[in-house]
Amino acid sequence: DGDDAVPAEVALQQYLEAGAPPDRVTISSDGGGCLPVFDNEGVMSHMDIGRASELGKTLHALLKAGMSLDKALPAFTTNVATLLRLNDRGRLAEDCRADLVVLDPDDSISGVMIGGDWHRLNGEQLVRGQFEAKQ
Repeated sequence: DGDDAVPAEVALQQYLEAGAPPDRVTISSDGGGCLPVFDNEGVMSHMDIGRASELGKTLHALLKAGMSLDKALPAFTTNVATLLRLNDRGRLAEDCRADLVVLDPDDSISGVMIGGDWHRLNGEQLVRGQFEAKQ
């Protein structure tokens, strides 16, 4: 509130609608990074962490708004991998890592495979990150 910021899904839509190069934009998270939380007076009240789960929510919002998967997905995958020079990621091809995200019929994430190992399957979290609560 009060910021000039816009949600990532709105920013991507505006960027693409402006005719900017679609291979030059990325959407990533500060998953696990420090995230200060401020009160109404602008004083930091506590520290939280960035959540990688926001990426799935952003993709879901883009698809719900009518953007096609083939238009939305490169900002999360191929473009990021190319920028970071991760030549074996961000695309499905021979000799690339088996990193996959499976969407359910509602376009929510139901499965995540990283390097050929399931981290989330049928909506159940199998592997958690260092900063994620163990449940």
